[in-house]
Amino acid sequence: MRAIRLRTEYLTEPLGLGITAPRLYWNADGGLRQTAYQVVARRGGETVWDTGKVASSRMTHVRYEGVPLGSRDRVDWSVVLWDEAGAAGPPAESWFELGLLDPADWTAEWITGDYTPEPDVRYPVDHFRRDFRVREPVLAARLYITAAGVYEAVLNGEPVSEARLGPGATDYRHRLHYQTFDVTSLLAADNVLEVRLADGWYRGSLGAFGATHVFGRETRLLAQLELTYPDGSTETVGSDERFRWSDDGPVRFADLQDGEVYDARLAPSYSGHARITTETMIPTAADNVPVTEHERFPARLLTTPSGARVLDFGQNLAGFVAFTVSGRAGQRLTLRLGEILDGAGEFTQRNFQLRKPVHEFGRDVEILLLTGQESEIKGELQPTPKQEVVFTASGGTDHYVTRFAVFGFRYALVETDLDIDPADFEAIAVYSAMEQTGTCVTSHEGVNRFLENTRWSMKGNFLDVPTDCPTRERLGWTGDAQVFFDTAAYLMDVGAFFRKWLRDVRDGQLADGKLSAVIPYNGTSMLYDTTGGSVGWADAVVLIPYRYWKRYGDESILRDCYDAMRRYAMFMITNAGPLDPEAAADNPHARYLYEKGVHLGDWLEAAEFRDPSPGRTPMPEEATAYLHYTMTHLAEIATVLGETADADLFAEYAQGAKAAYTHQFLRDGTLDTDRQAKLVRPLALGLADGDVKRRLEDRLVQAVKNRDFHVNTGFLSTPFVLPTLTAAGHPEIAYRMLDNEDAPSWLAEVKAGATTVWEDWEGKESRNHYSPGAVCQWLFDTVAGLRVTGENHFTIAPVPGGSLTSAQARYTSVYGTVASSWTRTGTDLHLTVTLPPNTTADVRLPNGTEHVVGPGTHEYTA
Repeated sequence: MRAIRLRTEYLTEPLGLGITAPRLYWNADGGLRQTAYQVVARRGGETVWDTGKVASSRMTHVRYEGVPLGSRDRVDWSVVLWDEAGAAGPPAESWFELGLLDPADWTAEWITGDYTPEPDVRYPVDHFRRDFRVREPVLAARLYITAAGVYEAVLNGEPVSEARLGPGATDYRHRLHYQTFDVTSLLAADNVLEVRLADGWYRGSLGAFGATHVFGRETRLLAQLELTYPDGSTETVGSDERFRWSDDGPVRFADLQDGEVYDARLAPSYSGHARITTETMIPTAADNVPVTEHERFPARLLTTPSGARVLDFGQNLAGFVAFTVSGRAGQRLTLRLGEILDGAGEFTQRNFQLRKPVHEFGRDVEILLLTGQESEIKGELQPTPKQEVVFTASGGTDHYVTRFAVFGFRYALVETDLDIDPADFEAIAVYSAMEQTGTCVTSHEGVNRFLENTRWSMKGNFLDVPTDCPTRERLGWTGDAQVFFDTAAYLMDVGAFFRKWLRDVRDGQLADGKLSAVIPYNGTSMLYDTTGGSVGWADAVVLIPYRYWKRYGDESILRDCYDAMRRYAMFMITNAGPLDPEAAADNPHARYLYEKGVHLGDWLEAAEFRDPSPGRTPMPEEATAYLHYTMTHLAEIATVLGETADADLFAEYAQGAKAAYTHQFLRDGTLDTDRQAKLVRPLALGLADGDVKRRLEDRLVQAVKNRDFHVNTGFLSTPFVLPTLTAAGHPEIAYRMLDNEDAPSWLAEVKAGATTVWEDWEGKESRNHYSPGAVCQWLFDTVAGLRVTGENHFTIAPVPGGSLTSAQARYTSVYGTVASSWTRTGTDLHLTVTLPPNTTADVRLPNGTEHVVGPGTHEYTA
């Protein structure tokens, strides 16, 4: 038996790790059962940790407990496994390297361009350059780098990494990440280090209304290149006033949302010098996967009814655009990027663009924009986001690829007098480099397409932060992330990604314990902080760590987040109780009602049931339901962590909220409505029992039938509707909803040609929004029946149905790759289950029979 898929803190051979006692992970290959392991760690050839032979089947979260480690330490580690026969396998090897852990490690200085930023001025990209020599070939070279802005570093003409858009998105008021790159192979005797610096998240356009300078006006760079020679001596080339600077290069304008203005006739002169500046934030390691370029899509040229030329890349995505053109010096090419063609077949950006003032604006204008009173704003308005590339040719053959903007697009409107060939244009998907972990293929091509659409919406919105859409807002809405977490974890490995974002969540917690509804902070606090206590959104601080723990078996995430979870719990408890005590006098459990606060509710239900005034108060039904649901999870978490007093308090409020809900909203034993969200919520969140539960289940079935098996739930309830119907013993009703190709439904989007998931059922909002795709969790854990239910343990319990005659799914879990495949012929079902070594599973067949099995392939007919 041999260890495979070795990782450190969910990362493969991480460089610049910020965790001094990291945890190690592996999967087993060969043999049946791991009976023991031995980890040996070496630093510079010296053993710093040797576990000896440990009798254990453990493969995850094995924490380093050797000699204390420090900044820059590289640790090579190996693991040997013993199988069920007591035979040892060959060692498997990996490594990790720590970054700069102490503020004193940073000897470089913060630098900026030699100018003073003024209001209402957007500046070209800064270019910094340092020429240096090395006295002899180096043994190792590390570049530690970060910025208040977005940087791209090049050493001797070669990019230092495949990473893009560093240092990533954080709340710069609380946290600034740095990256570490091994540049040993790029060095020569004489060297040139060049760094380009753009506005990025720091001072570029953010949010739906494109607010600028949210974190500051002055972009800054910190770069520290450390050279180690064979004799052990070191040398540092750090950012300081010796760096040359100019802003006369080709990128005349760069904004993450608005795009780039690029003049290929220009090259940076480096005629000036960088200016020393200050930054109080100490950079910390991201400990996350980088943002990188991925799939590339060629263009097809369309001519619209009006005669406009439009490039169709065939896939809605978030990313860059690249092209090669030749023309006369000064000829211009403009691309405008968008998601759709309108009803007349013309290119449009209207589905995501708003308007904002041409000049910077303050809180008074912000209020007018948020309340739809833009007509009251004085002065000229402009569209936001522009999503535009304006390119000027050099006179030779030019190759362009976006570097400092990300577009949400499938189509590009082309305006130019240059001769162009669509074969010279590409769309490049850009997202966090998460491993694809799950596939699910059924006999229904529409369902398969919807699953891939969901994966593409995840790719389009998982760029260092889980955002709502890659066009208008690009905001880390907490509610969207929490409803999608389990689906995301089936589709891709989000261990490192969500650990990073949960740090952002803790950074974004407000003084009273609630959260901003958008994490990280992006300005417009009056909106996002006001709605930050919204149930289903703020509960992300509890529900995501809980699901993370269940998914990855990682108890430390609970400990890391516990203080934030508890503070939110106390916020809920403080705000519990009726708004009008007299009106609630007949409810003996009124103190556990949750009526206060501003709540977003079940966002974007189908138009028939949509609340005309979202974000209002009170929403006692939704809020009281989530008080019960969240406190139930918190009680379990507190118990696991040994916080018994907290566990008792949380259990009291969980039970009290359930009693208050039952009295207030289920007094007659049922709800008589076709509004699916109102029926799904009490069932899914555990608020109904016995006869009341059965009546609600029957009424939900009737509600679905009354609406011809259409879906009318919103964000909070959509992930629950099919699981709730299945748990109620009505999988055929769930399958009828899944199979439905008429709007509102999931497959109506597929039928309409969608390549990503729509934000709303009608397709009037964003066309790239993963939240409604959260239903794909059901495809994995119910249709295919794959669930992680314990350490090294799965439950396989497929529920066939509907029009499907087959389904097969594979999922690479933290414990290895598990697979379930079934085919149905008439009344016969054939199931094949494959388990990785060192795991077990409970296999439950639809006919009620159960089997406990170990590694290997198992086949059943039922």
